[in-house]
Amino acid sequence: MTNCKLSTERGRGRPRKGKEHNGEALLEAALACFAQNGFEKTSLRTIAARAGVDVALLSYRFGSKLGLWTAVVDAMAEETLEQLQAWPHEQRDRTPEEQLRNLCSGMVTLVADRPLFAQLLISEIMTGADEERQALIQERMAQPVHELLLEYAARLRNLTSDEARERLDLALIATMSMIGVLVSTRPFLSRFSPIGENDEAFKAKLASLMHQLLTLN
Repeated sequence: MTNCKLSTERGRGRPRKGKEHNGEALLEAALACFAQNGFEKTSLRTIAARAGVDVALLSYRFGSKLGLWTAVVDAMAEETLEQLQAWPHEQRDRTPEEQLRNLCSGMVTLVADRPLFAQLLISEIMTGADEERQALIQERMAQPVHELLLEYAARLRNLTSDEARERLDLALIATMSMIGVLVSTRPFLSRFSPIGENDEAFKAKLASLMHQLLTLN
């Protein structure tokens, strides 16, 4: 994985044509820099250089580095929640077992297709460097996603007792944590394990593990 460093190849503050207002490109550049360098070691100037825009544009659009970081988390949370909320409708003609397997595959794909975001979240959660950023992750991403997953999986497994739901709750936390860690460390794992070499096989194995944990009695 390459480091996100301040580029000196073009004139300072000179944007590429057509990139000045590409919000998606700005968020992608910010995500890469935050994930690879961490929040504290990333500057707006670094992100602006990677995105090919004037740093003043980032300040104008997002207000601050924290504002840009929050926008990255919000964008990923919105995408995840939209897909989660759509799944029950899309899967309504399938059996509960098929829906649960598809849920596992879908969640693995969401995480595996965004390894930098998984890296960002794990870094923030494990280091515990900033309470405000952790609170934002909990409020805008982790808690709403977890609650949706828990309700969906509990309904598919027809769980009604508090004890059964508590076991499922723990299983969800364990599986999503496991998936995030494996996805974000995949480049390292592929050095000594074949699990990281093939995209589809990697996702299939993770989905199978997730399904096994969610169906334990």
